[in-house]
Amino acid sequence: MTNYMEFKPNEKYASKLADTSPFHEAFQDCGYVLTDEDLIVDIDCLDEKQIEAFIRVFDIKTQIVHTNRGIHVYYKKPSGFKGSTGVCALGFPVEYKHIKNTQAITIKQNGKMRKIDNEGKREPLPNFLKVVKGESLIGLDEGEGRNQKLHAWKFKIASLNDSKKILRFINSQVFANPLEESEFQTVTREEEILAEKNGEPEVAKQLIRKLKVKKYCEVLYLYQDGKYTANTEFRTIVAEQLEGQKTRYIDEVIKQMEYRLFNEPEPPKGWDIRFKNGILRNGEWIEVDSTEFTPHYIDIDLDEEAEPVKVVDNFINDLTEGDEDYRKLLLEIIALSYITNPSFKRNRNFQKVFFFMGDGGNGKGVLFNVIKKLVGIGNYSPVKLNRFDDERYLYSMKGMLANLGDDIENKPLNNEIMSNLKNLSGYDEIQLRKLYAQPVDVVVTATQMFTTNHLLKSFEKGEAWKRRAVWCPVFHKPKENDPHFQEKLMSEQALQYWLRLVMEALDRLITNGDMTKCERVEAYTQEYHEENNTCLTFVRDHEPDDFIGKRTPEIYDQYVIWVEENYGEGTAIGKKTLQETIEKLYGLKVGRTTVNNKTARIYVDNNKPRSA
Repeated sequence: MTNYMEFKPNEKYASKLADTSPFHEAFQDCGYVLTDEDLIVDIDCLDEKQIEAFIRVFDIKTQIVHTNRGIHVYYKKPSGFKGSTGVCALGFPVEYKHIKNTQAITIKQNGKMRKIDNEGKREPLPNFLKVVKGESLIGLDEGEGRNQKLHAWKFKIASLNDSKKILRFINSQVFANPLEESEFQTVTREEEILAEKNGEPEVAKQLIRKLKVKKYCEVLYLYQDGKYTANTEFRTIVAEQLEGQKTRYIDEVIKQMEYRLFNEPEPPKGWDIRFKNGILRNGEWIEVDSTEFTPHYIDIDLDEEAEPVKVVDNFINDLTEGDEDYRKLLLEIIALSYITNPSFKRNRNFQKVFFFMGDGGNGKGVLFNVIKKLVGIGNYSPVKLNRFDDERYLYSMKGMLANLGDDIENKPLNNEIMSNLKNLSGYDEIQLRKLYAQPVDVVVTATQMFTTNHLLKSFEKGEAWKRRAVWCPVFHKPKENDPHFQEKLMSEQALQYWLRLVMEALDRLITNGDMTKCERVEAYTQEYHEENNTCLTFVRDHEPDDFIGKRTPEIYDQYVIWVEENYGEGTAIGKKTLQETIEKLYGLKVGRTTVNNKTARIYVDNNKPRSA
């Protein structure tokens, strides 16, 4: 509901005890009370003719209030907006008024309402009214660096839609006197790349500027269609810019780019994740069309009120068999991929490895296809566990949101694989090496997810692995028998609903600092650990008195015989694990005694006195 606040007579501000009313007629002087969703752009450096041109050229259809000095243009405030002043892309200074810095803004003085166009309408803030780093261009004339500054401005706004229209407006309305058309075309024309003989270094510099090339993880990114992408056709795009040049020349230019550019440094709190209508920064959604570099782009609109999609809910319910806690956990597993801050992810509750276990045809593969869509092309790696002992494969996880290893073979995980898996899931610094390159120390924040048809054995039995491994049972066969099922599950509407659910799960992770506890998943994970540790079953088949007073080698020999009879040769676990299991289950310690004048290690009950 619209509210107005009484202002002091003939002033543009209120007293501390000012009255408010839904009717401006109650006051002689008043201001419109801003809401959380309002952003007013205050333009007071343009004259009436310039304002008319601004409204006409850019077809302004949002609410405009005409002031004594200019106009107030009313927009929807982007989420997280914090600006106050700056020079906008149109080259003139503006002031941003919102609830963080303004309580109410003048709309009536001396009993007279200001002229209002498009009353009540709020459009999204356009790119051309967002801040661009640079000095004001207003009133520049010949001899004041006008041409050079317009040339430099061209590169500042190159990523914006209608950049040529913006430059033309600056020339015709912002400058004191515009450039002649021939001069304007010269200054604003697309930069011509002069591919001269032996000129590869200079050409590389020109293309870096023109294509906005960045380097991250030794990969070149370019700015295209409003986003940075590691375009697989990078070489083709460069070749188009160097029409007529031999491949040797083109390859040398690309090498020059690689050698000249430093890798973009990772922000301390992780990279932004850019979506079609905003960015996710350290878990906070900001509705802004950012042009800052980030390697993560997801081609989905976030709609926090996206309508439920039945096929999505049915699929999740089938996977989790209607378990509400399991549903929450499943979505939180996906949401964990959206956290790029390594410090936040090092929370022990988030140091996890997720296994989706079940036989074929139960939706595990379809789930991974959905996750690939939700994290975006180029934001996931497909490294399987059997490659975790090869640092060249692990290098491909650097800079990824998730690692999705599907259909893991039924082979025991050796110590090197387990060591790397624990380090990766703990988000520790790890040494990796790209093919034909020197090793580097990196922190990989990709969430580790795998699908398998088997409970994988490992040589690792310690507590560090027990608290990391999460086994998610997926045995229920989906009911859907629609050949277009996956298409419907990943339609634009369905993906927006998926994203809404994942963002809600992300909020839970950040708020709770933990993942939802699911009894079914915890029980299945415990079953895995017991299956993985044959010592547990062996010890539980005995009473404490079966071990007390017995030598440790004697008990271990009994265990080896039992394991080989039940599980086959070569499946016995080490002596240390057996000893730790007996200690944990029955509280027995290993003490020393003398047998036949020789020292022997035996199991003792600390609660009972030992005889000599």
